[in-house]
Amino acid sequence: MMTVIGCILTQHNLWLVLMAAVICGSGSWAMVRLFLRAAAADSLERLAWVVLSAFVTGASIWCTHFVAMLGYDPGLPIGFDPVLTIISLLVAMVGSGVGILIATLKQPNAPAIGGAVVGLSIVVMHYTGMIAYRVQGIVSWDESFLAASIFVACALSAASFHAALRGGHERIGPHLATSLFFLAIVGLHFTGMTAFRVSPMRIDGSYSDPEALSALAFAIACVSLFIIGAGFASSFIDTKARATASDALANMSNGLTMLSPSGIVTLVNERVHALFHLEKDELTIGMTLQSYLAVIGRKLGWNSERIERVFDNHLLWMRSSSPTRVEHCLDDGTILAVTCQPVARGGAILTYEDVTEARNGQKTIVHMAFHDALTGLKNRRMFAQSMEELLAQGRVSMLMIDLDHFKSVNDRLGHAVGDELLKQVTARITFLLQSTEQAFRLGGDELAVLTSAPRERAIALAGDITASIAIPFEINSHVLATGCSIGIATAEPSDDMSIVQQKADLALYAAKKGGRNRFEVYRDGMLEEEAKKRFLEQDLSEALAADQLELWYQPLYSLPDRTLTGFEALLRWRHPRRGMVSPAEFIPVAESCGLITSIGAWVIDAACRQAAAWPEHIYMSINVSAVQLRSAALVSQLAQTLAKYSLSPKRIEIEITETAMVENSAQIALTLTSLRALGVRIAMDDFGTGYSSLAHLREFKIDRIKIDRSFIAASQSDPGAAAIVRAVVSMARELQIDTTAEGVEQESQLQSLLEFGCGTAQGYLLGRPLDREAADSVARGLIRSAARLKVV
Repeated sequence: MMTVIGCILTQHNLWLVLMAAVICGSGSWAMVRLFLRAAAADSLERLAWVVLSAFVTGASIWCTHFVAMLGYDPGLPIGFDPVLTIISLLVAMVGSGVGILIATLKQPNAPAIGGAVVGLSIVVMHYTGMIAYRVQGIVSWDESFLAASIFVACALSAASFHAALRGGHERIGPHLATSLFFLAIVGLHFTGMTAFRVSPMRIDGSYSDPEALSALAFAIACVSLFIIGAGFASSFIDTKARATASDALANMSNGLTMLSPSGIVTLVNERVHALFHLEKDELTIGMTLQSYLAVIGRKLGWNSERIERVFDNHLLWMRSSSPTRVEHCLDDGTILAVTCQPVARGGAILTYEDVTEARNGQKTIVHMAFHDALTGLKNRRMFAQSMEELLAQGRVSMLMIDLDHFKSVNDRLGHAVGDELLKQVTARITFLLQSTEQAFRLGGDELAVLTSAPRERAIALAGDITASIAIPFEINSHVLATGCSIGIATAEPSDDMSIVQQKADLALYAAKKGGRNRFEVYRDGMLEEEAKKRFLEQDLSEALAADQLELWYQPLYSLPDRTLTGFEALLRWRHPRRGMVSPAEFIPVAESCGLITSIGAWVIDAACRQAAAWPEHIYMSINVSAVQLRSAALVSQLAQTLAKYSLSPKRIEIEITETAMVENSAQIALTLTSLRALGVRIAMDDFGTGYSSLAHLREFKIDRIKIDRSFIAASQSDPGAAAIVRAVVSMARELQIDTTAEGVEQESQLQSLLEFGCGTAQGYLLGRPLDREAADSVARGLIRSAARLKVV
């Protein structure tokens, strides 16, 4: 040690040594603060601070070395190799950068390892500089001092970086680190210089070049200014940032508390006091975590055991490698989210966020996600969840509820009245439910009830709901008499949710079909019938393209001379596997699935094409469904077809049923008016079996009444049926409406019709339905009597 001190005192210019010490001290101070900034930063920001730290650290080491070297006086001419001098500076900067980067890693021993790397870069820089040192003599080294210098540099540098991040105290740690790093640089240099020996010998070369030394002094002065400037800049930035952070902390919406590694409160903002309703002097910097939590706990009414438990939890959170977040509900309803974020160098940051509005908002969103906004009932999503839960328990009955004529209420009185009606209906239904039963709104006026009670309870509940909804509602001075249809299905062990829903839907459809304002229980076989209907629908969609549809023609004869006047076109489906399928079976399917429009268009085209091929005195009667009558395309389609085949409209008669006239009668009347304007005739089919109304005869200006076959069949045995037929014929005669009797199969029936004065008849007695070829023969007179043909 005395040897090193002697070297300093006897072989160095003390003023330059003092200058080197100032440069080394300021550089060490700047390096520690920049390093701490780098350690606290993340990602690219950390890399930027590491680069700046490397420049400052490398320059500090290099300046200290060369200022001290300028102060070293061997008593001989000296000089410096400029290339090696520059290399020594780069070594110091690059080595320092690598070491600082390692030291900022999150591993426990990273600071010490990184510090050792920086120490090693000091060693390499120093001895590279010594190689660049030219002196007129023989250079030798004391190996013991050489080894000691290397050890001093690496050990003190490692200790310095460790103290900076793991020093245990935020204020002492950086100062200790600065001192250790200063000693690492100075210790290496002067211990290394003690190991340096020069034996004078005249050696040719360039020594003591004044210009070189001046350039070196200028470079060192510039670098020194850079070091000091960087130090002051970092100090200014740090001070400015702290002031900004202080303002931000004082005004931030979240509470924030910082803890040192030993659990001392180093910062607490005003928001923490406000959140816990504390006075400003109740939580202070310097108090322990345990005291801090005790103050808060007493304010919240915690006992000592709970305070101790919360303290233990905080210690666990601080030692965790990841943030911990918990939520606590205060007595006043405030919900606080408490987050503990451990800090890499020890300690933690506690944040307190008032999440009351967010949580209440989330509850509202969750409620809206699973409940209907209008009625407050659980929605379809909640229905699926509840159904699955009840199915898992093994017993569930479903009531599918549909309000009768709800659409007409909306159309006549507006959606506001309709909405209020739904609310009142909901209130009546929920009033009838037991604790094990739940009501849902699936959409529109479609409601559902699930119950885990026995099937008998579901049936009783359906009766109660039907009776309750049948009581008139009073809404905005409107008295609404409505009702509901209910389908009931009880799950079998093998049923899933979709099957139960399908069963309830089928039962609901049966209730509606049975007259509405009633309930139906699912019966075995309904599902199979529906499946059969779906298969039929699928096959029917292919029938047109596959040319499976046919028209057959039943002749119409005038009375009493039995002259052929026309044919009724009858649709038939020749199914490839099932043979002939009755129109009564597939027409309802076509209407429900929307195929009736395209099928109806095909029938009109085929019938008109056939009629055009027959004599002009023969007309064609074509059946049209209610769906077609409600379509605006029917009139234009028929007009185009008549033009296509150059067929007179008078040779076409459109048959409609009484039921079709009742459904949307205003639109039907408009369509029939357009058809009559086109020149075609209108016939009312199956008269007497539907919603018979004399007003229909006048309103729709019917050209022909077709008396249903049921009255003709009963007319010989039932005087009442015969009287009805006589009355219809007589009334039609007075209204100048033609009559046709359907289903004439006996000669006695025909004689009665002659007596009543019926104008036209059709039936097996006169002629069965014929295929196209047979009908063509009859129409052309090639066969005199169609009754003799046995084609069906």
